[in-house]
Amino acid sequence: MKFTSAALLVLLSLCCQDVAVASSSGVGGRSLRQNPTDNSHRSLAGCPGDDEDFSVSFDGDCDYDELKEAVEDIKSGSCNVNTDTLLQNLLGAGNDAQARDKVKQLCRSAVSDTSEGFDFSDITKKGEQFDNEYYEGGTYFNYEIENDSGDHRLKNDASRINRIYQDEAQSRVIDLPLYLNAFDPDQDGCEIDAAFCCWVQDRQAGDNNGNCGTPYESQCIDRDPGDNANFCYTDHTRSGADVQGGFSIFGNVLNNQENIEGAIHCHGFAWGPDENDVSNIYKGNNLFYVSLYDHMHQRGYVRNAPGSAMCGCAENMAVVTRADCTEIEADQTYTFNYSGSFQSVLSKVKKVRFNACQGANNRNNDLEAYYKRLVNEGKQTQANLEKLQKTLVGAEAGKCNQAIVNFMASKGISRSNGANSISENTITPDMIIVDESEPKIFEVVDNDYEWEKASNTAGKSMPLVAYDVTEDFAEKGTEEEEKPEKPSKDDDDEQSVTMTDEEAELVFQAEEAAAAENYSEDEVDEGEALDEDLKQDGATCKLAGECVSGLCEDQKCEQLDIASDNNGEEEDMFSIGGIGATSSNKGGVNNTGDWW
Repeated sequence: MKFTSAALLVLLSLCCQDVAVASSSGVGGRSLRQNPTDNSHRSLAGCPGDDEDFSVSFDGDCDYDELKEAVEDIKSGSCNVNTDTLLQNLLGAGNDAQARDKVKQLCRSAVSDTSEGFDFSDITKKGEQFDNEYYEGGTYFNYEIENDSGDHRLKNDASRINRIYQDEAQSRVIDLPLYLNAFDPDQDGCEIDAAFCCWVQDRQAGDNNGNCGTPYESQCIDRDPGDNANFCYTDHTRSGADVQGGFSIFGNVLNNQENIEGAIHCHGFAWGPDENDVSNIYKGNNLFYVSLYDHMHQRGYVRNAPGSAMCGCAENMAVVTRADCTEIEADQTYTFNYSGSFQSVLSKVKKVRFNACQGANNRNNDLEAYYKRLVNEGKQTQANLEKLQKTLVGAEAGKCNQAIVNFMASKGISRSNGANSISENTITPDMIIVDESEPKIFEVVDNDYEWEKASNTAGKSMPLVAYDVTEDFAEKGTEEEEKPEKPSKDDDDEQSVTMTDEEAELVFQAEEAAAAENYSEDEVDEGEALDEDLKQDGATCKLAGECVSGLCEDQKCEQLDIASDNNGEEEDMFSIGGIGATSSNKGGVNNTGDWW
């Protein structure tokens, strides 16, 4: 059979009508490729991106399903493939999973490339050092209190904070300030995606929060915020504050007392690790709102706990019972532009709202409960929740003190039943063994505390003042000897020496010669016979003064033996009545044997 040229062209056209006329391309390719596994024989002609560029926008979260819905809305009736196949071709993906992953990447880029962002450092515009000091509890934001003349008024001094809230925080994306040591000392981000603040003072009256009142100079000094939590302890080694080590304890474990620190107020927020989640995108906005606007500017809550930053990643903060919580709701618009490849951008932040957290089990306005909800929704992990619960230990009675006991045990300090105790490596004289098991437990006996407890018992007589045996022991042998009276000013020995060694030697020799000339062995004052009446050794005596030796024992005069053994350390050995002792003078310290 013969075919004309025209007939051959028609046959070729009919055979090849379902084959794409252009080669495959990636995300940046202009042409579309028919997916052989789905609708393999349908034409992509007439679909978005086939012969012209297009753009789609949608509100809400940025994800594959939102983009798919937006593209489906602009498909014409002539596009005969399903939207999943179309998106795979436009994205250069081989399957649905790859397509979804590429959309996630585009959503992340949409946030990072947005023109709707705002740097956290531009909030105060006072520099990184000021911001760091503020979150550690310093700067005039925290320290100053309004006086009766109206100076240092918070609303005036921090007026920029209100402007940022009105103009930026509700319509821009603010980054989390991980550049601050006070917030992230290890510079590795927040480990468990949670942060909170704790304040200990109220500096503003008239806002229905805290107990600062007027007149300021008498009613707003060291005033308290609204109390919603208890401090348990602060581990200074993990804190973002300028404290290098040690710890602070805020509980009385011995008496099962908690909340001994006074009123404090804690408030925080959390987010999912997915960078496209609203809670993650606006976490910097949430920090600004919680720390600078809602609590400092609006309520006047300021200052930090000892050894802890005022605000920080949860794992770096003081251990507390609980914290209030704020979550983010945002109206936002994403735009995807296709021109051979997709470009995405968060094109508009319409409204950011700051709401009380809705937590698991209807526990609202509670950071731990909100985190549990994130876990239930698959946005956080159970492991991270358990880490958070080591910092937010729970408000039930006893949990705070139990956290203290566990922390002290991690430091090698344990407690016995009803009292504090420490390991045998640090045994002191005021301890008694209360448990013979290994390792031994030693109970600290606090005499002052026992005395105060006994003193507060109604109807009983006052006990004796507490007696510390260790202090008595330490004082033994340390009494100062009575100092001899100073010689009179006429005493030549008290005069200053102005002679040379040679002149002093000549004077000494002259005095010795004069004394020899004036001395006579036979010269004895009348009525004074030296040692004439003293008894010799072995004679009967009643008093030591009757004996030549000066020693009377068992009614007999005894010989006094003194032996000198100077070994260069000025040490003298002597014995009296068979009792030996050593007196040494080493380094100017008089160490006398306890022999008396």
